[in-house]
Amino acid sequence: MMSEVERRILELAATNLLVTKDEITRVLNRNEYDGTSVCVGRLEELGFLEKVESLGTVFVITQKGIRASNGSI
Repeated sequence: MMSEVERRILELAATNLLVTKDEITRVLNRNEYDGTSVCVGRLEELGFLEKVESLGTVFVITQKGIRASNGSI
């Protein structure tokens, strides 16, 4: 079961397809920011997000993540 913060991060990634950690923290309010790294890590473990490192670290949503954001999983 995903937390509300994880769901919001996944919805942001589904909308943009590619997000940075800064974009995620801007969307979440200050109270939710403390658990951002943990939530992103959990979404990676579940296979919903994948980290891509080139000029910086960005996260892309996987097909499994898109299905989860649509409620198919």
